[in-house]
Amino acid sequence: MYQLSFHAMGCQMHVWLDSTADGIDLLQQVPEWVEEIEQALSRFRPESELSRLNHQIGSWVRVSPPMFDVILQAKHAARSTGGLYTPLILGALIASGYDRSFDLMAGYAAETTSEDALIANWHDMQIDIHSRRVWLPGEIDLGGIAKGWTAQWIANRLSDYGACMVDAGGDIVTRGKYEWDVIIADPFSSEPIASVQIRDAAVATSGTDYRRWLQGDRLQHHLIDPRTAQSAVTDVISATVIHPDGPTAEAYAKALVVLGAQPGLEWLQHQWDGTGLVVQQDRAVLMTPTMENYLRRI
Repeated sequence: MYQLSFHAMGCQMHVWLDSTADGIDLLQQVPEWVEEIEQALSRFRPESELSRLNHQIGSWVRVSPPMFDVILQAKHAARSTGGLYTPLILGALIASGYDRSFDLMAGYAAETTSEDALIANWHDMQIDIHSRRVWLPGEIDLGGIAKGWTAQWIANRLSDYGACMVDAGGDIVTRGKYEWDVIIADPFSSEPIASVQIRDAAVATSGTDYRRWLQGDRLQHHLIDPRTAQSAVTDVISATVIHPDGPTAEAYAKALVVLGAQPGLEWLQHQWDGTGLVVQQDRAVLMTPTMENYLRRI
Protein backbone atom coordinates (compact mmCIF):
# COMPACT_ATOMS: atom_id res chain seq x y z
CA MET A 1 0.00 0.00 0.00
CA TYR A 2 1.46 3.36 -1.07
CA GLN A 3 0.51 6.64 0.60
CA LEU A 4 1.04 10.35 -0.12
CA SER A 5 0.04 13.50 1.80
CA PHE A 6 0.37 17.08 0.61
CA HIS A 7 -1.29 20.49 0.98
CA ALA A 8 -3.42 21.85 -1.83
CA MET A 9 -6.80 23.51 -2.45
CA GLY A 10 -6.66 25.04 1.03
CA CYS A 11 -6.60 21.65 2.78
CA GLN A 12 -4.50 18.61 3.53
CA MET A 13 -4.88 15.90 0.90
CA HIS A 14 -4.17 12.19 1.39
CA VAL A 15 -3.99 9.45 -1.23
CA TRP A 16 -3.68 5.67 -0.76
CA LEU A 17 -2.99 3.25 -3.60
CA ASP A 18 -2.64 -0.55 -3.62
CA SER A 19 -0.87 -1.30 -6.88
CA THR A 20 1.52 -3.77 -8.47
CA ALA A 21 2.85 -0.88 -10.57
CA ASP A 22 5.33 1.69 -9.28
CA GLY A 23 2.98 3.29 -6.78
CA ILE A 24 5.54 5.82 -5.59
CA ASP A 25 6.03 7.19 -9.08
CA LEU A 26 2.27 7.29 -9.69
CA LEU A 27 1.49 9.13 -6.45
CA GLN A 28 4.27 11.65 -7.00
CA GLN A 29 2.35 12.82 -10.06
CA VAL A 30 -0.82 13.58 -8.07
CA PRO A 31 0.25 17.02 -6.72
CA GLU A 32 0.94 18.11 -10.31
CA TRP A 33 -2.54 16.97 -11.35
CA VAL A 34 -4.09 18.92 -8.48
CA GLU A 35 -2.02 22.01 -9.27
CA GLU A 36 -3.38 22.02 -12.82
CA ILE A 37 -6.93 21.70 -11.50
CA GLU A 38 -6.40 24.43 -8.90
CA GLN A 39 -4.96 26.74 -11.54
CA ALA A 40 -8.26 26.40 -13.37
CA LEU A 41 -10.76 26.37 -10.48
CA SER A 42 -9.37 28.55 -7.67
CA ARG A 43 -11.09 31.86 -6.99
CA PHE A 44 -8.07 33.00 -4.98
CA ARG A 45 -5.73 33.09 -7.98
CA PRO A 46 -6.27 36.23 -10.09
CA GLU A 47 -4.87 34.47 -13.15
CA SER A 48 -7.01 31.32 -12.83
CA GLU A 49 -9.58 30.34 -15.40
CA LEU A 50 -12.34 30.80 -12.80
CA SER A 51 -11.20 34.36 -12.05
CA ARG A 52 -11.21 35.18 -15.74
CA LEU A 53 -14.64 33.60 -16.15
CA ASN A 54 -16.02 35.71 -13.29
CA HIS A 55 -15.05 38.81 -15.27
CA GLN A 56 -17.22 37.67 -18.18
CA ILE A 57 -20.61 37.43 -16.49
CA GLY A 58 -23.48 37.67 -18.95
CA SER A 59 -21.40 36.43 -21.89
CA TRP A 60 -21.02 33.05 -23.54
CA VAL A 61 -17.55 31.70 -22.71
CA ARG A 62 -15.86 28.54 -23.95
CA VAL A 63 -14.17 26.85 -21.01
CA SER A 64 -11.69 24.02 -20.44
CA PRO A 65 -12.91 20.43 -19.97
CA PRO A 66 -12.34 20.44 -16.17
CA MET A 67 -14.14 23.78 -15.75
CA PHE A 68 -17.01 22.64 -17.94
CA ASP A 69 -17.39 19.36 -16.05
CA VAL A 70 -17.38 21.03 -12.62
CA ILE A 71 -19.89 23.70 -13.68
CA LEU A 72 -22.09 20.96 -15.11
CA GLN A 73 -21.84 19.12 -11.78
CA ALA A 74 -22.59 22.34 -9.90
CA LYS A 75 -25.77 23.03 -11.84
CA HIS A 76 -26.87 19.42 -11.40
CA ALA A 77 -26.23 19.77 -7.64
CA ALA A 78 -28.29 22.98 -7.53
CA ARG A 79 -31.14 21.20 -9.30
CA SER A 80 -30.96 18.08 -7.12
CA THR A 81 -30.98 20.13 -3.89
CA GLY A 82 -33.68 22.53 -5.04
CA GLY A 83 -31.22 25.41 -4.80
CA LEU A 84 -30.05 24.64 -1.24
CA TYR A 85 -26.67 24.45 -2.91
CA THR A 86 -25.71 26.90 -5.65
CA PRO A 87 -22.31 27.94 -7.02
CA LEU A 88 -23.54 31.52 -7.50
CA ILE A 89 -22.59 32.64 -3.98
CA LEU A 90 -19.28 34.40 -4.52
CA GLY A 91 -20.75 37.83 -3.82
CA ALA A 92 -22.31 36.59 -0.59
CA LEU A 93 -19.03 34.98 0.55
CA ILE A 94 -17.11 38.19 -0.09
CA ALA A 95 -19.80 40.30 1.63
CA SER A 96 -19.50 38.03 4.67
CA GLY A 97 -15.74 38.65 4.78
CA TYR A 98 -14.44 35.50 3.10
CA ASP A 99 -12.41 37.43 0.53
CA ARG A 100 -9.12 35.52 0.70
CA SER A 101 -7.80 32.00 1.00
CA PHE A 102 -8.50 30.54 4.43
CA ASP A 103 -4.77 29.96 4.83
CA LEU A 104 -4.59 33.77 5.18
CA MET A 105 -7.65 34.16 7.44
CA ALA A 106 -5.92 33.34 10.75
CA GLY A 107 -6.12 36.38 13.00
CA TYR A 108 -7.99 38.27 10.29
CA ALA A 109 -10.95 40.46 11.25
CA ALA A 110 -13.13 40.86 8.18
CA GLU A 111 -14.41 44.30 7.27
CA THR A 112 -18.10 44.89 7.79
CA THR A 113 -20.25 45.79 4.82
CA SER A 114 -23.57 47.58 4.62
CA GLU A 115 -24.40 46.03 1.26
CA ASP A 116 -26.73 43.06 1.00
CA ALA A 117 -25.37 40.41 -1.33
CA LEU A 118 -27.62 39.21 -4.12
CA ILE A 119 -27.47 35.61 -5.31
CA ALA A 120 -28.42 35.08 -8.94
CA ASN A 121 -30.89 32.33 -9.81
CA TRP A 122 -29.16 29.06 -10.64
CA HIS A 123 -31.92 28.34 -13.21
CA ASP A 124 -30.38 31.12 -15.31
CA MET A 125 -27.08 29.30 -15.71
CA GLN A 126 -26.86 28.18 -19.33
CA ILE A 127 -24.66 25.37 -20.60
CA ASP A 128 -23.98 24.42 -24.23
CA ILE A 129 -22.69 20.85 -24.19
CA HIS A 130 -21.93 20.85 -27.92
CA SER A 131 -19.52 23.81 -27.87
CA ARG A 132 -18.41 23.51 -24.19
CA ARG A 133 -19.60 27.04 -23.49
CA VAL A 134 -21.27 28.48 -20.38
CA TRP A 135 -23.32 31.60 -19.69
CA LEU A 136 -23.40 32.72 -16.09
CA PRO A 137 -25.84 35.20 -14.48
CA GLY A 138 -23.51 35.90 -11.55
CA GLU A 139 -20.07 35.19 -10.13
CA ILE A 140 -19.39 31.65 -9.00
CA ASP A 141 -17.40 29.93 -6.30
CA LEU A 142 -16.95 26.22 -6.99
CA GLY A 143 -15.35 25.50 -3.59
CA GLY A 144 -16.49 22.19 -2.12
CA ILE A 145 -17.94 20.86 -5.36
CA ALA A 146 -14.51 21.34 -6.94
CA LYS A 147 -12.88 19.37 -4.12
CA GLY A 148 -15.41 16.55 -4.41
CA TRP A 149 -14.93 16.49 -8.16
CA THR A 150 -11.13 16.54 -7.81
CA ALA A 151 -11.10 13.65 -5.32
CA GLN A 152 -13.29 11.63 -7.68
CA TRP A 153 -11.25 12.52 -10.75
CA ILE A 154 -8.01 11.44 -9.07
CA ALA A 155 -9.55 8.23 -7.74
CA ASN A 156 -10.93 7.35 -11.16
CA ARG A 157 -7.52 7.94 -12.74
CA LEU A 158 -5.61 5.93 -10.13
CA SER A 159 -8.12 3.07 -10.23
CA ASP A 160 -6.57 1.95 -13.52
CA TYR A 161 -3.57 0.83 -11.43
CA GLY A 162 -5.26 -0.56 -8.32
CA ALA A 163 -7.61 0.05 -5.42
CA CYS A 164 -7.35 3.57 -4.05
CA MET A 165 -8.78 6.13 -1.66
CA VAL A 166 -8.48 9.91 -2.02
CA ASP A 167 -9.22 12.34 0.81
CA ALA A 168 -9.40 16.00 -0.22
CA GLY A 169 -9.97 17.72 3.10
CA GLY A 170 -13.03 15.67 4.04
CA ASP A 171 -14.19 14.83 0.52
CA ILE A 172 -13.33 11.14 0.25
CA VAL A 173 -13.68 8.85 -2.77
CA THR A 174 -12.78 5.16 -2.95
CA ARG A 175 -12.32 2.89 -5.93
CA GLY A 176 -11.44 -0.77 -6.32
CA LYS A 177 -11.88 -4.12 -4.63
CA TYR A 178 -11.58 -3.06 -0.97
CA GLU A 179 -14.07 -1.88 1.58
CA TRP A 180 -12.26 1.12 3.03
CA ASP A 181 -12.65 2.22 6.65
CA VAL A 182 -13.51 5.90 6.97
CA ILE A 183 -13.58 7.63 10.35
CA ILE A 184 -16.20 10.28 11.13
CA ALA A 185 -14.74 12.64 13.72
CA ASP A 186 -16.52 14.40 16.56
CA PRO A 187 -16.35 18.12 15.64
CA PHE A 188 -16.07 19.00 19.32
CA SER A 189 -13.05 16.82 20.11
CA SER A 190 -11.75 15.39 16.80
CA GLU A 191 -12.13 11.94 18.38
CA PRO A 192 -13.88 9.27 16.29
CA ILE A 193 -17.63 9.02 16.77
CA ALA A 194 -18.23 6.51 13.98
CA SER A 195 -16.46 4.27 11.50
CA VAL A 196 -18.04 3.40 8.18
CA GLN A 197 -16.98 1.02 5.44
CA ILE A 198 -17.43 2.06 1.82
CA ARG A 199 -16.50 0.61 -1.55
CA ASP A 200 -16.63 2.50 -4.85
CA ALA A 201 -18.37 5.37 -3.11
CA ALA A 202 -17.82 8.82 -1.66
CA VAL A 203 -18.05 10.41 1.78
CA ALA A 204 -18.33 14.18 2.23
CA THR A 205 -18.40 16.17 5.46
CA SER A 206 -19.39 19.82 5.76
CA GLY A 207 -19.63 21.83 8.93
CA THR A 208 -19.78 25.17 10.68
CA ASP A 209 -17.00 24.18 13.10
CA TYR A 210 -14.17 25.27 10.80
CA ARG A 211 -13.57 28.08 8.33
CA ARG A 212 -15.02 30.61 10.74
CA TRP A 213 -14.06 34.25 11.26
CA LEU A 214 -15.24 37.45 12.89
CA GLN A 215 -16.88 40.21 10.89
CA GLY A 216 -17.34 43.03 13.35
CA ASP A 217 -18.88 41.29 16.37
CA ARG A 218 -20.53 38.58 14.26
CA LEU A 219 -19.13 35.07 13.90
CA GLN A 220 -19.36 34.01 10.26
CA HIS A 221 -18.77 30.69 8.53
CA HIS A 222 -18.37 29.61 4.92
CA LEU A 223 -21.64 27.71 4.42
CA ILE A 224 -23.98 30.24 2.83
CA ASP A 225 -27.73 29.76 2.91
CA PRO A 226 -28.79 30.75 -0.64
CA ARG A 227 -32.23 31.71 0.69
CA THR A 228 -30.77 34.48 2.87
CA ALA A 229 -27.33 35.10 1.28
CA GLN A 230 -25.93 34.85 4.83
CA SER A 231 -23.98 32.23 6.76
CA ALA A 232 -26.50 29.48 7.50
CA VAL A 233 -28.24 29.65 10.88
CA THR A 234 -28.53 26.00 11.83
CA ASP A 235 -28.53 23.49 14.69
CA VAL A 236 -26.05 21.32 12.74
CA ILE A 237 -22.35 21.67 13.46
CA SER A 238 -21.29 18.95 10.99
CA ALA A 239 -22.99 16.76 8.39
CA THR A 240 -21.60 13.66 6.69
CA VAL A 241 -23.11 12.08 3.57
CA ILE A 242 -22.31 8.79 1.81
CA HIS A 243 -23.17 8.67 -1.89
CA PRO A 244 -21.95 6.95 -5.09
CA ASP A 245 -21.00 10.36 -6.54
CA GLY A 246 -18.44 12.68 -4.88
CA PRO A 247 -19.82 16.09 -5.95
CA THR A 248 -23.36 14.99 -5.05
CA ALA A 249 -22.23 13.88 -1.60
CA GLU A 250 -20.67 17.32 -1.11
CA ALA A 251 -23.84 19.14 -2.20
CA TYR A 252 -26.10 16.97 -0.04
CA ALA A 253 -23.90 17.57 3.02
CA LYS A 254 -24.20 21.34 2.53
CA ALA A 255 -27.97 21.03 2.10
CA LEU A 256 -28.15 19.10 5.39
CA VAL A 257 -26.39 21.93 7.22
CA VAL A 258 -28.58 24.60 5.65
CA LEU A 259 -31.86 22.80 6.40
CA GLY A 260 -30.99 21.81 9.96
CA ALA A 261 -30.85 18.36 11.55
CA GLN A 262 -34.40 16.99 11.53
CA PRO A 263 -35.67 18.66 8.33
CA GLY A 264 -32.36 17.91 6.61
CA LEU A 265 -32.33 14.21 7.42
CA GLU A 266 -35.98 13.88 6.39
CA TRP A 267 -35.16 15.61 3.10
CA LEU A 268 -32.10 13.41 2.56
CA GLN A 269 -34.11 10.21 2.95
CA HIS A 270 -36.12 11.21 -0.13
CA GLN A 271 -33.04 11.77 -2.31
CA TRP A 272 -31.41 9.20 -4.58
CA ASP A 273 -29.07 7.11 -2.38
CA GLY A 274 -29.40 9.66 0.40
CA THR A 275 -27.47 8.43 3.45
CA GLY A 276 -26.15 10.73 6.15
CA LEU A 277 -25.32 11.62 9.73
CA VAL A 278 -25.38 14.94 11.56
CA VAL A 279 -23.86 16.20 14.79
CA GLN A 280 -26.00 18.90 16.37
CA GLN A 281 -24.83 21.91 18.32
CA ASP A 282 -26.00 20.13 21.47
CA ARG A 283 -23.67 17.19 20.57
CA ALA A 284 -26.55 14.85 19.70
CA VAL A 285 -25.83 12.48 16.78
CA LEU A 286 -28.68 11.76 14.36
CA MET A 287 -28.69 9.73 11.14
CA THR A 288 -30.81 8.30 8.38
CA PRO A 289 -31.87 4.65 8.81
CA THR A 290 -29.71 3.70 5.82
CA MET A 291 -26.59 4.88 7.64
CA GLU A 292 -26.72 1.72 9.74
CA ASN A 293 -25.84 -0.29 6.62
CA TYR A 294 -22.38 1.33 6.67
CA LEU A 295 -21.84 1.96 10.36
CA ARG A 296 -19.24 -0.08 12.21
CA ARG A 297 -18.84 1.80 15.50
CA ILE A 298 -20.48 4.66 17.36
